[in-house]
Amino acid sequence: MSRMHHYEGESIIVEFDLSRCIHTGDCTRGLPEVFDTHRRGRWVHPDAADAAEVARICAACPTGALRCIDKAEGELMHAPPAQHSIQIVADGPLYVHADMYIDDRPETAYRVALCRCGKSRLMPFCDESHREGFRNAGKVPLVMPDQAPAADILCITTHAHGPLTIEGTFTLLDSEAHTVCQSNRASLCSCGKSNIKPYCDGSHALNDNRSESI
Repeated sequence: MSRMHHYEGESIIVEFDLSRCIHTGDCTRGLPEVFDTHRRGRWVHPDAADAAEVARICAACPTGALRCIDKAEGELMHAPPAQHSIQIVADGPLYVHADMYIDDRPETAYRVALCRCGKSRLMPFCDESHREGFRNAGKVPLVMPDQAPAADILCITTHAHGPLTIEGTFTLLDSEAHTVCQSNRASLCSCGKSNIKPYCDGSHALNDNRSESI
């Protein structure tokens, strides 16, 4: 559920979705005069820097928690990426940067952090539950590119207790931002149990069956 906050400046509005924030600190490090969590009251001050710089930092938020709106035009100030990417975060989520739909709903910030540990209370989005003990270095032991027909939009479909189905052209990056492969379709683990992460190996079904038999 969205927990959107609006911070209005003279020419721009910064929107902050608290439910998407996992406190990576990119904004406070990148533009501390605007994004300052040590101040009392409002922590976002849009007029403390050039509007283009504020928009750049918002566009780089890895979870899509920040968006920058041009007040005069009423439009988002960051565009979809030229290439779609999915990056594995060591011991953490998947960072997706794409012109994308999740379960047929557009993601207008073009960035999301998707759960890999299977414990998020905001599925499919990360809520930092991975900090409670999820461990995976973000390397890819088995490369499984799929050359299905290419698509301009990345479509992500969630499955209850199951994987994330990805359809559309994207580049898979490991935890060090090295290109693993390019693909047009994949089934990625979101339960935290797969032995071939980031890909699904059906472990979610095995674990569900075991839990029902106990």
